[in-house]
Amino acid sequence: MDRDVARQALLHAPGRSMWEFEPLLPLDSDDRVDLGEGWTPLVPIRSVGRRIGIANLWAKNESANPTWSHKDRLVAVSTAAAHRLGARATTAVSTGNHGASVAAYAARAGLPCVIFTLEDVPEAMMAFISAYGATVVAASTVADRNELMRRAISSHGLYPVSNASTPSVGSTPFGIEGYKTIAYELWLQLEQRLPEWIVVPVGYGDCISGVARGFADLVDLGLVNRMPRLVAAEVFGAVGAAITGSPVLRSGEPGSTRAFSIATSSATDQSVRTVRATGGLAVTASEDEIAEAQRMMGLDEGLFVEASAATAVAVVGKLAAGGVVRPTETVVVLSTSSGLKDPLGARTWQRPVVHSGTASIDLNMLLDEALTR
Repeated sequence: MDRDVARQALLHAPGRSMWEFEPLLPLDSDDRVDLGEGWTPLVPIRSVGRRIGIANLWAKNESANPTWSHKDRLVAVSTAAAHRLGARATTAVSTGNHGASVAAYAARAGLPCVIFTLEDVPEAMMAFISAYGATVVAASTVADRNELMRRAISSHGLYPVSNASTPSVGSTPFGIEGYKTIAYELWLQLEQRLPEWIVVPVGYGDCISGVARGFADLVDLGLVNRMPRLVAAEVFGAVGAAITGSPVLRSGEPGSTRAFSIATSSATDQSVRTVRATGGLAVTASEDEIAEAQRMMGLDEGLFVEASAATAVAVVGKLAAGGVVRPTETVVVLSTSSGLKDPLGARTWQRPVVHSGTASIDLNMLLDEALTR
């Protein structure tokens, strides 16, 4: 990396594409596969912030990416690597966001794509993946799914855009480099200031470790003198257990949770290392806390976020309530994807639809009630 060129790229990025940071990425423009990913909005979350006592609370809205999730950053760079290496097709294991992104970028690159998923993935996710022309194979368990992908790679030379070991160790290093761009954008969007805390929903830790690499670049280039504290927001506590030395499940099979995108019962080394290296924390949220956070984001902020993204908001609330995060500190939650990836999962907190049918309804009463909420 040419330090002067990298500094100029960071200081003079026009704010249109994450590929403006090409000098800090492992591939060049000849391999680029671009759908307009990156430079997602950084949105102040004032109402939720007031509720939980954090004045400077922000959401990095990654649902503004081409396939509505943060995975587009990873997959754009991974698919560029596949192009560089002359791959005949790409493949991934996924419960949704990753698979949709891999399929979309494969289509953009003119590559066939095979996605191995689970049978209980929401229909909306299945349709989203299939919309890009991918072949979708649904297995009954994580172990079966991963074994199918390994066999496909071995027999047909597919390029893996995710890991397929059980338990997982994370995705391709090329792709994880794509997540560095989140750190660069945050620094620029906050007018070259750093937040004290960044809370990231964590499954296998690709994103949180990539974000840490990005801030490490800023330190190395002399643009900042510290790292933000990174918090792993999780549902089953695998990262926290690994850090504290508590017993950790190693089967890799997910449990039941509305936050299915981060439903992992095993921690990766990269997650543990990142949390420790940044002086961060690993914090869990319950199903009720996640649902309430998702409800608040929708009703109070106008952001319909996926349950996994709501997990990060729930965790911030717990950290504020416990006095870990001070009211004056700046906190960013990574809002990973849209709630439309699993619309039925939000039915538990949404208001029922009023069906008028052919019978008359008391419209005045209905409107009076609506306007008092």
